[in-house]
Amino acid sequence: MPKIDHDTKERILAAAEKVFHANGFKGARTSLIAEEAGISRTMMHYYFNSKEELFQEVLKRSVGVVLAHAQGVLTQPRDLKEMVNGLIDLLCDVCALKPGLPTFVVNIFNESPEIAYFMAMGQSDELPKVLDRLLEEAKQQGTVQSDITGEHLMLHIYGLCSMAYLAHNYIKAKEKRSDEAMAAFLEERRVQIKSFVWHALGNQGI
Repeated sequence: MPKIDHDTKERILAAAEKVFHANGFKGARTSLIAEEAGISRTMMHYYFNSKEELFQEVLKRSVGVVLAHAQGVLTQPRDLKEMVNGLIDLLCDVCALKPGLPTFVVNIFNESPEIAYFMAMGQSDELPKVLDRLLEEAKQQGTVQSDITGEHLMLHIYGLCSMAYLAHNYIKAKEKRSDEAMAAFLEERRVQIKSFVWHALGNQGI
């Protein structure tokens, strides 16, 4: 058996992430992953025994990116405005870093509800509670009039931030945008989402 090479393993994981993010678990073929990594399927199986094992590693790494970014948002003292802007920046940054991640998550929900269930069980409910507290504080200060809950606010933000990446190819093709124009549009959308959410909460600006 060949010696395990770290660079080769990372190349396989990068290729698997690209293929799984684009095609989901059921649509991804190990032959395509091997081709993307520039190795044979036989060599790939020296590093990962099965497609399932490789998928679990990609899932862990993908979720880990979000959690690593989220930790910084949750651990810093914030008012509602800072928290909302921080969450939007977090999700936009993660989507820019891993543009296939929103599609990957949707594919998991559609194809593998049992995996989605265990993902949900492993997530903390800290964020909705933090948002509930900040919303109540903002209401008492008179800066927010909305009766929205932290959970609904969190889901609104997730949806608004991920939609442009889920529909990326359509949005780009519809207006014949170049790569540079699409990148500029996504940055503009970040600003628009902040303004939209903040106005919806009852404030006059971001």
